[in-house]
Amino acid sequence: MSKFIHTGDSLSSARFVCAEMMYRPRPSDSRARAVFDFALRSRWSQLDQQDVVLLIADSDTTLDSFTPLVREFPQVRVVGRVINPAYRDEMPDTSDPARFGWESPDQWRRLTMTDRWARILAAFDMVSSIDMPGWLVMPAHDAVWGDGLLDRLARISLDHSRAGMPAAVSPYTYWQHSTCPNVDIPANIVDLLNTALSRDVWMWRRLQRGDIQAFWGKMGIIPFAMCAALRAAVDVHIWEDDLEIDRVIHKLGFSARGVWVFDPYHYRQLLPVFDLESVKRVITRLLHYSLPSFNMRSGTGGSQLIQPLDRWGKLRRAISPRYARFYPQAQALIDECWSEITARLNAHGASWVDWGAYRYVTRPGDPEVHVWVRVS
Repeated sequence: MSKFIHTGDSLSSARFVCAEMMYRPRPSDSRARAVFDFALRSRWSQLDQQDVVLLIADSDTTLDSFTPLVREFPQVRVVGRVINPAYRDEMPDTSDPARFGWESPDQWRRLTMTDRWARILAAFDMVSSIDMPGWLVMPAHDAVWGDGLLDRLARISLDHSRAGMPAAVSPYTYWQHSTCPNVDIPANIVDLLNTALSRDVWMWRRLQRGDIQAFWGKMGIIPFAMCAALRAAVDVHIWEDDLEIDRVIHKLGFSARGVWVFDPYHYRQLLPVFDLESVKRVITRLLHYSLPSFNMRSGTGGSQLIQPLDRWGKLRRAISPRYARFYPQAQALIDECWSEITARLNAHGASWVDWGAYRYVTRPGDPEVHVWVRVS
């Protein structure tokens, strides 16, 4: 393991503990690495001597791949941990892999939970013993922070305390994809993905009013003092961990606030998405997330992406040249992805998507995701 990464778990003096959850080493492709590193640098540059990066990875190899970046931020202590989900059964269960027609069905093993859940639980465990005020920060790899973002979120957290407990807070942005300095990301790909994922014209208002999910997995801060209670109450079989965390926060009587960030300088997202196939992979994954709420018999529920535009969406299409330009192609991609998923549903009653090292199987009406990994 890199000598630049501390393996101890003493975080007692930290104000922000930034949990970076890594399922593989830094990208080897030059464009993908440039995008990944730019986003990570934007986050770590906002940390100081009070703060800690909690690098939770799948292997020592992954931890070692971050050594060059750790060198760039000597003011930040980096704590490295290797955490992976356990196998669900002692022996392989080939029934589903064989029924679904997967290659080499005897090589698949089912896991107890997603790798992200395993690392979230580890982060909860590590910060729960901190008896000083502070926050666990959980960014996605594509979160780009602007100056002062963490301090702003911390102020909002304190302002919306309930019974002495600060609130969990997440920023949200229209810019779910964006450009990167010195990296060739076609502008039409950025606009296409943002158009595809932006269906709710009034989401910013509903977020401000607290009418919808407040804690989001792309970026959020949770008070240390809240983490032990969340750790004990979350259902780790739910794929959308952010939605489950949001549900439990409210169930336990805590507070969560979503904050719409209009200016991408302060917060945005930056994906290694450079072409149509990459856009399609993102859409496919998002459609799978919402399959548990889809009713096959009635065709209702599921992702907002498969719902027709409401009158406000139609109005935006009529008056926004950019939205009008990219909407037809975005809708065609959504339809194509959804058609592939429904074909699997009709054939198997389930669908699956590969992401990272894992294969996720989900079924309409079943909140539990099945996570598989192929072993040799």
